Amino acid sequence: MKPLLFKVLASDDRSFRVEQDSFPHFYKLLHFHPEIQLTLIQEGEGTLIVGDKIDRFAPNDVLLLGANLPHVLRSDPGYFLPDSSMRSIAISALFRPDEVEKTVLNAPETRHLQQLLTEAQHGIRFRCREGHPLPDQFRKLPTQRPFEQLVTLLTILDFLATTASREVLSVTAFTRPQRPEDQQRLERVFSFILEQYHTPIALDDVASVANLTPGAFCRFFRQHTRKTFSTLLNEVRVEHACRYLRESKETISQIAFSCGYTNLSNFNRQFKRTTGMSPGTYIRQYNNLNG
Repeated sequence: MKPLLFKVLASDDRSFRVEQDSFPHFYKLLHFHPEIQLTLIQEGEGTLIVGDKIDRFAPNDVLLLGANLPHVLRSDPGYFLPDSSMRSIAISALFRPDEVEKTVLNAPETRHLQQLLTEAQHGIRFRCREGHPLPDQFRKLPTQRPFEQLVTLLTILDFLATTASREVLSVTAFTRPQRPEDQQRLERVFSFILEQYHTPIALDDVASVANLTPGAFCRFFRQHTRKTFSTLLNEVRVEHACRYLRESKETISQIAFSCGYTNLSNFNRQFKRTTGMSPGTYIRQYNNLNG
């Protein structure tokens, strides 16, 4: 079992690292690392979990994730099929907070970035519209000289710090779990939920995955996620239901059952609690905006 802590290879003579990933699907396990992560999603869609936020990710999303903030980009099921030709592509820059504080934030001209990096402890997203210049700046990073990369990174961070369109994702800022067994438990639980959300999941089932009694699991889960297990499970199910409502021709009842609900009225109630509207209203609004 891989631990939750994700080790990013570093270079001794660089204050940051640029990576370009191209895989059939993104890394599918909930993880965190001590580096701040700045990422552009070039290709790929799926479920985004950042701290206590559950949502979708899509091409041209820009993410700024603070140090030790649990996150996962869980590609949609189609990306895992053996005959799939789909790709998940992203460009990322990773840097340590202490390096940023020693260098970038020391200059008076860059102190406005401090608020941005404070918000990054909750996760930040910016959705680039068609033709926005930010994705082009990211695409240049892998082939630039180190100095040019630094200038580009500062330009991107400056844009994020000065735009009102950035979205803070997680209500709660997270700190790294102190015990390795807690890290592994969280990873197992989140993987189990994301893989089995469409089936009936009892509290005993997920407590067994964590190797805890149901009572101990409830306390553990709330301590580390600030949510109850049932709240998180419903959020995952509703997020997938939203995608099916947008993309499939199935009825609301069929979608409810395919997302793990055995009772349509309960699905409608949980959907409205999570999104603020009924499934019917949700799909009508989506069709009006995209029709």
